[in-house]
Amino acid sequence: MKDQFKSPWPGTGTGGSLALDFANTLDWRLRKRPVELLRAFPDLLRWGWSGGALGRAEVGRLRAWAGSHPRAAARALTKAIEVREAIAAVFRARIRGKTPPSGPLRRLEAACRMAWAARTLQPSGRATGWAWRKGASDPNRLAWAAALDAAHLLTSADCRFVRQCGDAECGWFFLDTSRSHSRRWCSMKSCGNRNKVRAFYRRVAARRARTSKREA
Repeated sequence: MKDQFKSPWPGTGTGGSLALDFANTLDWRLRKRPVELLRAFPDLLRWGWSGGALGRAEVGRLRAWAGSHPRAAARALTKAIEVREAIAAVFRARIRGKTPPSGPLRRLEAACRMAWAARTLQPSGRATGWAWRKGASDPNRLAWAAALDAAHLLTSADCRFVRQCGDAECGWFFLDTSRSHSRRWCSMKSCGNRNKVRAFYRRVAARRARTSKREA
């Protein structure tokens, strides 16, 4: 596990929430052929570990389970991707000012119901909070956690600050926490810089074209 998990998941934390980071596990979402980052169940575990949703012990148990139950692990991955796409569809609609489609919304609700059934109130010192039931290293837990986070964000005041990257092909989601709430890019280091360079070369090309036209 050490070798496989030594490097962080690409773009961890870019979304600003667990749900949006989960939606971003489909890379280049707006291309005709998006890039699937969750190609196998261990990829899902690596994402969960990198984002802090799973501890090392949980990752170890689930990896062992997946090794013994490859078909069940494949089904769990398929369900996780279905939840991910439901999250993406719901927030994409909200960003566009539209009513979320009923199918993805119901799928998200169903995942939340299953997640709550696997949680319990537990004391922690003088405080009490929600926790996963002991022994519930369920292969669906990551998808459930993302669904709960999505529902929380969807019903909060912060929902109006959910954005989708302004790059024509990226499509990553993020929570705009900038002071002016005018953030355009998922990351200035990637999409932001790339689009600024493109804009610069377009301006240079336009100036050259105008100069050539005047000299002709």
